Amino acid sequence: MRKTLFTHGPVYNLDQVKELNSTIRKNLISTALDKPAEESVKTSEVKFIKLGRIGNLLNPFIQFCYSANVNAFGFDLFPLNSDKTLNYNIYQKNTEYNWHTDGEPNNPIRDIKLTCLLNLSEESYEGGDLKLFDGKERNIDDFNKIGSAVVFPSFINHRVSKVISGSRHTLAIWWYGPKFR
Repeated sequence: MRKTLFTHGPVYNLDQVKELNSTIRKNLISTALDKPAEESVKTSEVKFIKLGRIGNLLNPFIQFCYSANVNAFGFDLFPLNSDKTLNYNIYQKNTEYNWHTDGEPNNPIRDIKLTCLLNLSEESYEGGDLKLFDGKERNIDDFNKIGSAVVFPSFINHRVSKVISGSRHTLAIWWYGPKFR
C-alpha cells in the first residue's frame, strides 16, 4: 500500500534557509498570476523563481523528493529542468489556503504527481498548519520546523490553516509525470 505522506525533519539548517531565501529574493521572476485551485480560497502572496536560478542550493531538497517517490510512492516522473517554475509562498497574519488538490485536470498529457514543500520560514509562526485529508484530517506538525520538507501525492486533499502570528514561507515544487490512466 502506498503511503500518503513522506516527511523529513530539517533538510536545511537556519543559515541554509537564510541563504536560500536571500537567493530566491534576488532571482524572482515575473510570470502569470498564481491560479489557486478551483473553488478554493487562497490569500497568501505567491512569487515565482526558476529552478535553474537556485538549483545548486536545492539539491538536498530535490534528492529528498526523489527518494520519497522511490521509497513511498513509485510514480513515473518527468525529469526536472532548469526552466521549471517554483512557487514561493508567503503567508502573513490572517492568510490561508482552503482545502484543495493540486492538478491540471484539462491537460491531456501530464498530471501533477507529487506536491513537494520546503519550509523556508526563518522564525517560528503560529497557525499556518499544513493539514491533509486522507479519510481523516491530519495535522502535519513536522512541517512547522524551519528547513523541514514534506512530499505527498498531489491528489490528496490539503490546506494551510490561517496564520495567527508570524510569517510562514514555503517553496513548492509540483513534480509532473505521465497522465494517470
